[in-house]
Amino acid sequence: MPIFKKLVIMIVLGILGLVLYALFFYNPCNYSHKKPNPNNKYQLLIANEGSHFKDSVVSVLTKHYSSKPVNIKIIPLSALSQIEPKEYHAIVILHSWYTWKPPPIVEGFVQKHHNCLENIVSFSTSFYGNLKMKELDGITGASKMSDANGYAQKLIEKINPLLKY
Repeated sequence: MPIFKKLVIMIVLGILGLVLYALFFYNPCNYSHKKPNPNNKYQLLIANEGSHFKDSVVSVLTKHYSSKPVNIKIIPLSALSQIEPKEYHAIVILHSWYTWKPPPIVEGFVQKHHNCLENIVSFSTSFYGNLKMKELDGITGASKMSDANGYAQKLIEKINPLLKY
């Protein structure tokens, strides 16, 4: 078989392998596809804008709460407008700031539910790590991978009282 045919076959198989991986295993934002356990006492929602850094923080949070009686639902930040805060014991919103403003979806959510923000914790990232919405309890920081565990621990400290831990 000529080398050209072998090369074409290898490329086609490589592309097929990548497509199959993307369809079955690739989950960059760690979005939850598990059915909730009806025996779990608490509901935790994580709305993640998605980045390697934020996904690392979400991974630490899900590992921490997976051994507790907590149903964890992870959604993309773009789905936040469909959420009713009263259905969850705690909501964590992870987002970045752009041109000194939070994403419009977060601003709209906060304005819409301004009377029921007590169960919402935010983690906002910015260049200097100091921008935060005054309406929400939360933490701020810069997206440094080496700090992901530390930020996750700070979020856990804010989430635990909402889940009665």
